Amino acid sequence: MTRRRDLQWARALRPPAAGPVPHTSRFAPATVAALLALLAVGCATKQPEQPEVAPASMQLLAVLPIEPVAGVSGESVSAPPPAEAGQVVTSQLYRVLAEQTEFRVVPDLTVADTMETPEVRSARSVLERAVALGKEVGADGVIFGRVLRFKKRVGTDYGASEPASVSFELGLVAVSSGDVVWKGSFDQTQEPLTSNLFNWWMFWRAGPRWFSAAELAGLGVDRLFEDMTASVNTEG
Repeated sequence: MTRRRDLQWARALRPPAAGPVPHTSRFAPATVAALLALLAVGCATKQPEQPEVAPASMQLLAVLPIEPVAGVSGESVSAPPPAEAGQVVTSQLYRVLAEQTEFRVVPDLTVADTMETPEVRSARSVLERAVALGKEVGADGVIFGRVLRFKKRVGTDYGASEPASVSFELGLVAVSSGDVVWKGSFDQTQEPLTSNLFNWWMFWRAGPRWFSAAELAGLGVDRLFEDMTASVNTEG
């Protein structure tokens, strides 16, 4: 497609300037036909393919216990979430791993025992600890992460004065190379569906009510796990 046609297509899709909205609006048949023809020309033009990096191959996963850390916003630093926040996100990871069939999983008791070995305890960073854990248990990949915010709901399922608010980050490291092959984050404070229609996916999955912090974290883990799975090769 030529640059001129690119500009024509961009102008065709450019939103109109602010002003009164007419009561009804229709596209003339000729206008619709012209737009469809222009779209067909664009689709017919093959763009140069960019080289892609092959996704990492993962069959056996381990979970490094998720840790709560202090949140940083600008120059202010908030207190770290309670210890249970990391435990909640970790348990939600094991829940979703138990429900899926793409990966095999290192049992949590095996991970707990391995965390006490000198090889893991001597690691200087979370990433090094994740790789050390993976090597000790023979995993292909290790999920690691941190919880930045974990505020509990004040109220009940159907009447809350303060909603749950959760923020955490997850990553997946390939043990053989030490490369982080995927990262994702979830940052959500529940709002009524009437205030933010982008919340529809949460209500679709869990119903029209106020979630607990653990439930909100679970919804976030579900969503991030889907993205993580799509980024790796689960076949041998």
